[in-house]
Amino acid sequence: MEILKTENLKKYYGKDTGRVKALDGVNLSVEEGEFAAVVGTSGSGKSTLLHMLGGLDYPTEGKVFVAGKDIFSLNETQLTIFRRRNIGFVFQNNNLVPVLNVYENIVLPIELDGEEPDKAYVDEIIRTLGMEEKRYSLPNQLSGGQQQRVAIARALASKPSILLADEPTGNLDSKTSQEVLGLLKLTNSRFSQTIVMITHSETLAQLCDRIIRIEDGKIVKSGGEDL
Repeated sequence: MEILKTENLKKYYGKDTGRVKALDGVNLSVEEGEFAAVVGTSGSGKSTLLHMLGGLDYPTEGKVFVAGKDIFSLNETQLTIFRRRNIGFVFQNNNLVPVLNVYENIVLPIELDGEEPDKAYVDEIIRTLGMEEKRYSLPNQLSGGQQQRVAIARALASKPSILLADEPTGNLDSKTSQEVLGLLKLTNSRFSQTIVMITHSETLAQLCDRIIRIEDGKIVKSGGEDL
């Protein structure tokens, strides 16, 4: 089942001769349970694409469907609620709240939404990510890799339709990067979690189900096939 789809997605900045085409007609489809990597050089449009997929920025033209919903047909309040309930984010900077412990950080977005966390599910995520012994630790007591595990757990806890990861290993050394990617793959298989990961690392991308290449705002290859 198709969980994510874009139709002729465009994002332009500036006007006339100064116009920059950050995205220039992107058509993309991701199946439920897939782990896809979006690869491109700096300035290729990959982070802009992720912001569009997550409803963090509005396109100049085109549509994004998440779980069958045209997200840009929603008003701002509806989009915020939809995003919080259906899209998980993991960024390079993990944005953990320093005064909250690991468990409190993980369930914070759910509680802010006025919902009760599924404690059994959160416990399973914590176990899967190997963070049981750090449950009551504060972020400054964790290594960079452990902090990123908490960010992944927080993104998974609300059972999103899709998890979007923007350079999730960008601040980590190569060994820790491999570990974090391994954990993303584990959550992908164990929880059937659909993941789209932005990365500049060919090594990490090779470990995903499919590689989507973007250059100058256009998809040039997907799954090894020329488009």
